[in-house]
Amino acid sequence: MRRELGNLRSVRAFGRAVRMSANTSGERRGGPDPLLRHAQIACVYLAVGVLAVLAYAVRGMLVLVFLGFFLALGVEPVVGWLQRHRWRRGPAVGAVVLGLLLLLGVAILLVLVPAISQVGHFVERIPSLVSGVGANLGSGELRAHLRDPALHEQVKAAASSAASVVLQALTAGFTALGVVFGGVFAAVTVGALMVYFSLAMPRLHSAVARSGEGHPGRADALHAAMGRVSGYVTGQVVVSLCAGAASYVFFLVVGVPYPALLAVVVALLDTIPQLGATLASLAATLVALSQGLSLAVVTLLFFVVYQAVENYLIAPRVFARTVELSPLEAFVAILVGGALAGVLGAMLALPVAAALKILVRHAQVEIRGSAT
Repeated sequence: MRRELGNLRSVRAFGRAVRMSANTSGERRGGPDPLLRHAQIACVYLAVGVLAVLAYAVRGMLVLVFLGFFLALGVEPVVGWLQRHRWRRGPAVGAVVLGLLLLLGVAILLVLVPAISQVGHFVERIPSLVSGVGANLGSGELRAHLRDPALHEQVKAAASSAASVVLQALTAGFTALGVVFGGVFAAVTVGALMVYFSLAMPRLHSAVARSGEGHPGRADALHAAMGRVSGYVTGQVVVSLCAGAASYVFFLVVGVPYPALLAVVVALLDTIPQLGATLASLAATLVALSQGLSLAVVTLLFFVVYQAVENYLIAPRVFARTVELSPLEAFVAILVGGALAGVLGAMLALPVAAALKILVRHAQVEIRGSAT
C-alpha cells in the first residue's frame, strides 16, 4: 500500500513538472523576442529620421501650408458671421476673398503706390534730413558730425540696402517667400490654400470632434486653440489698420514728410507685439525731427497718446481674452519666434504660443487623470 501511494505521488510530481515546463516554453515562444523588439525600435527611429529629412527638403512648401491654414483661421470669424446670417459656406468664403482683394487693391492704389514712389525720394534726401536733425538737436560736435558728407554717404548706402535686409528678415528660417518659389507664386499659393482650408473647415472641426471621442475635453481644447488663433489674426489686422490710418491722417495734417511711406511702416511694425509700436514711433519722430524740433515733439506726443488709446481702449475690445499670456511668456514667445523665423516668426509668436498653452494645459490634465 505504501509503495502504491509513493508511485502515485511520483506520477503527480512528474505531471506537475511537465506542465510547468510546457508553460515556461509557451511563455518563451509567445513572449516578445528581444531582437524583434530592437528591430521595431530601429525602424521607428529610421522612419522619424526619413520624415525629418523630407520635411526639411520641402520646408518651404510646409511654411506656405501653415500660412494658408493660419489665414483661414483668421477669416473664419467673418465667414462664420456670414453663415449665421443665412449665407452658405461657399458664397461666404467667396465674399470674404473678394472683400480682401478689394481692400488689397485700395491699399495698393492709395497707400503702397505713393509709398513706393516716396522711397526713392526719401533715399535721395537722406543727407539733408540728417543735416536737419543735427541742426535741430543743438550745436557743437554733434552738429558737425551729422553734417559730415562721409556720414551722409554711409547712411544713404544703408538706406539703399534696407529693402533687401527687410526681405531677408521676413524670410529668415525658410526660403519659400520670394526665394525658392518667388513672391508672386508664394502669395497666390497661400491665397489658394487659405480658400481650400476655409472651405474644408467644417470637415476639420468634425475630425477634431471625432479625435476627442473617449477623451473628455480634448475636442474642446482643440477648438479653443483654433479659436485663439482666429481671434488674434482678425484682431491684429483691425489694430494694425487703425494704427496705419490714424498715423496717415496725422502725418498729412501736421505736415510730416512721406506720410504714405511712414503710415505703411507704422502699420507693419504694429503687428510686432511689444516692440513694434516703439520702433514705429521712433522712426516717425526722427523723420519729423528733420523738419523741426517742435514737429518732432508733436509727433512723439501723438504716438504716446495713440498707444495709450490702443492699449487701453482698442486692443482690449478687439482681442477680448484671445491671448492669455503673461508678459514674460509673451516676451519669450516673441524671442523664440524671431529666432526661428525672423520678423514673420515674431508676428505669429503670440497666437501660436496661446494655442500651445491651451493644448499643454489639457495634456497635463489628461496625464494627471490617467495617473489617478
